[in-house]
Amino acid sequence: MTPDWKETETIRQLLHKSPTGMTITEIANTLGMHRNTAARYLDMLVATGEADRKRMGPAKAYFPARRVPVQALTLVTPPACLCLTGRLEVAEATPEAARLLHPPEEADYTPHTAVPAPLFRDDTFLTKCRDAVAGTPGEYHICITQNRQKTDLAIQLIPIVFTSGAGGCAVTFTDITESAAAEEERNTWKERYTALSEDLTEWVVHISPAMTIDFANEAFCRHAGRPADRVAGIRFLPAFQPDERRHLDTLIASLLPGESPVTAEIRAIRRDGSSGRETWTIRPLGEPGGRITGYHATGRDITALKHCEEQVLQYHQNLEENIQRRTTEMQQANQALMTVLAEKEDLERKLLFTRQAFDQASDSILLFSRDGSICQTNRTAEEFLGYRREELAECTVFDVNPSLTREAWDRMWNEPEPGRKERTTSIHRRRDGTIFDVDLSRTFVKADGELYFCSIAREIKRD
Repeated sequence: MTPDWKETETIRQLLHKSPTGMTITEIANTLGMHRNTAARYLDMLVATGEADRKRMGPAKAYFPARRVPVQALTLVTPPACLCLTGRLEVAEATPEAARLLHPPEEADYTPHTAVPAPLFRDDTFLTKCRDAVAGTPGEYHICITQNRQKTDLAIQLIPIVFTSGAGGCAVTFTDITESAAAEEERNTWKERYTALSEDLTEWVVHISPAMTIDFANEAFCRHAGRPADRVAGIRFLPAFQPDERRHLDTLIASLLPGESPVTAEIRAIRRDGSSGRETWTIRPLGEPGGRITGYHATGRDITALKHCEEQVLQYHQNLEENIQRRTTEMQQANQALMTVLAEKEDLERKLLFTRQAFDQASDSILLFSRDGSICQTNRTAEEFLGYRREELAECTVFDVNPSLTREAWDRMWNEPEPGRKERTTSIHRRRDGTIFDVDLSRTFVKADGELYFCSIAREIKRD
């Protein structure tokens, strides 16, 4: 390893620690080397494209750059490529770029005329080029017409460095006409499908592999009593009774892409509390033999149809048996509904009691998520710290405990142990900036599959 390489590597590492830039004097003083030596190594880094420099008053600031040497462009870019200088003049142009941007009869133009003038009159494109010259890559899209044929081009702007050490940018062109046409056609068919499904009286639902609703037509939204934005994202199976849910889950688990759909008739409770019947046809989506990408489900209310069938049967069977059966079904449906309502009321009472006990606790209780934001807080914590509840929701663990660093917080989350309690003393900061000592009990708790950090604090009174 040569001394020059060691020095340049040291400067390179120093620049990466200070991305906002350092002057030659600052670098020389930091590394304890002569100013001229530091300047020589910096010029070497600028020439190789590893550093950029910008004049800031009488001094020059150097900062790390991510530039591609112009000699390596052909290895990482599409064939159609232009190289622009810092003045946005074309220094080099590949034959593919000339053929792409000019008619065949003009393909022999010299490099400085290889780009059509309209492209360089676009202020947005020029701004992105200047940003790329300064070291910020960018993207651009343009549509050109040649020989009455439309061509869509995706343009990438890449910061480069020339062999002279001067900065520039490479403009690469990728023909995305086919993909853009495919995307346009896909959107067209999607609009047609949406328009068709909206006019259907049947329910049309698209279900993700995770069994959540991605799309539902207007008929299903009316049936569910929810607008489309509230239907999307909810789970499909929980909309049915538990026994029917298990039946549907078994049928769906047996589906494979390319196979025939399954149809099931299920019992349901309508929004008005009455018993109903529905029929659903579920088709798996995906390539045959591949993985399932989703499900297409169509359903309809067949309650009236079932009622007609029952009325026909009444002419051939004992009327009292049919009445008894209908009564039993209604009682079972109402009993199931009442059970659900009772469970819900019980849960609400328990939740209210828990919340009241949580708020009335004599100690400050705070629940933090992984990023340090406050998820839950009791009333004592609000009085303890001098914040309103909505103000605490915008605070973080670092606002409450100024002695806690990001590194210490991350270490506590490296291997959390839910349930293991830890007692310690620390400090807290009130809204007015007052710092005070606290006796702290902290632990990790898990709820709904998520892990939270629980902090229970009591102020230490000093005599």
